[in-house]
Amino acid sequence: MATIEILNLISQQLNIYWGSFMFIFGIIGAVWNIFIFRHHTLRSSSYCTYLLFGSIASLIQISFSLSDRIIDGGFQIHWTATSTLWCKVRYYVAQCASLNALSCLVFSAIDRFFSTCDEIKWRRLNSVFVAKRICLFTNLFWMILAIPTLIYPKSIQITSNQYACQNTSVIWGMIITFVFNLCCYGMFPWILMSLFGFLTWKNLCQIHHRRIGHTSSTIQTRKARIDDQLASMLYLQIIICILSSIPFCTQSVYYSLTQTIDKSAYRQAQEYLFLQIARLAFYFNYISMFYVNYLSSAIFRQISKEVRKNLFKRKEDLSRAVTMINHQEFNKQ
Repeated sequence: MATIEILNLISQQLNIYWGSFMFIFGIIGAVWNIFIFRHHTLRSSSYCTYLLFGSIASLIQISFSLSDRIIDGGFQIHWTATSTLWCKVRYYVAQCASLNALSCLVFSAIDRFFSTCDEIKWRRLNSVFVAKRICLFTNLFWMILAIPTLIYPKSIQITSNQYACQNTSVIWGMIITFVFNLCCYGMFPWILMSLFGFLTWKNLCQIHHRRIGHTSSTIQTRKARIDDQLASMLYLQIIICILSSIPFCTQSVYYSLTQTIDKSAYRQAQEYLFLQIARLAFYFNYISMFYVNYLSSAIFRQISKEVRKNLFKRKEDLSRAVTMINHQEFNKQ
């Protein structure tokens, strides 16, 4: 049927062209984030620490997972499916990296809430010492939890010339669908980021009201602008995270519930197209961080330019904007 061939062709072209576009800009954004947040003037920021770890995890996720989607789903070269060892390693690394990147994004939202709190006991959690240990513990946690991914995926021969890397455990497949895909990639990040984003907004409103009448108009305007830009960076990332995850979570649950149903070739082609759209959309979680921050915040753009100019200088004070992104100093004022 011509319609089936058209749907399959659209799926293939999406992986080649849109996937390649996302891969290039994702690699550029992640690498540039790493250069920015590893600079010595930004290492005192706990928020930048989470973004640094998240950018490294995003770079690994894009390199291992999105590249394979382009080669396998786009160019129809099933090079990762012919080796059982590489099949296991690829799935394991991609799963750990994606969960770590998303966790760091959630922790950055929580960190911003802590930085706007009045209580000292909460502001103490807004530190690089705490951030590094949380990131390392989170990485270890996901590496242990994802160990079954090293066991159950295997290279399976579908036809005489086609291989596929598939999970061979029904129970582990259900866990991946309803625990990892639905909860860890979907509900938990949505709820936590939305909750702490709202709490951060409430704290910023209280800070803004306290400043009225106690500071000069110039300082008040500058600090209000900082608050607005930092908040917009957080809220835009929350929106992107939710919107990009909904198709992926929906597709995962749908496939798990309907995989035993006998489907026509036309329906399979439709579902395969939706699968490619959902998976490609999900990668916005990992490629958007740099571009969201750069487009939504003049402060971030200023810091990016100054870090670029002084990238290889070991002792250079960039500007007051460095302390703005940390949140800690201006909240104590």
